[in-house]
This record gives sequence, structure tokens and C-alpha cells, in this order.
Amino acid sequence: MTRDNVPAPVQPPDPVPVPQQPAVGVGLTAAIGQGAVQGAARSITDRLVDNFLTNPPDWLRALWHALPKPWE
Repeated sequence: MTRDNVPAPVQPPDPVPVPQQPAVGVGLTAAIGQGAVQGAARSITDRLVDNFLTNPPDWLRALWHALPKPWE
């Protein structure tokens, strides 16, 4: 038999790693913490925007009145 007729050795496939599932409470705790931070940031932002719109600073009023009005 010649070397041309010898089949190439077959290499077994690499085992596929099994993905690890996080502990049951870890994802939930992280989601709750992230939601709390987002909620706090949103409420602070809402308060600042409301305060800014109801009582704008003097420089903004001066700038608004100095701008040309396209409807006039």
C-alpha cells in the first residue's frame, strides 16, 4: 500500500463549553439596582427641567428677548 491511499487521521472535535447560568437572584438584584438609579436620575432631571421652565434664569430671559422674532 502506498502513502497516497492512507486516509488522513481524524481529529475529534473540541468539546463545546456549556454556558454558565447566573445565580437566580443576581440578575434580578442588578436589574432592580439599575432601575432605582435610573428612576432617581429621571426624577432629579424632571425636577430640574420643571424648575428651569417655570423659573428661567435672568441670562436666558435676556437672551430670549435679544433674539430676533421671525414672526414680527
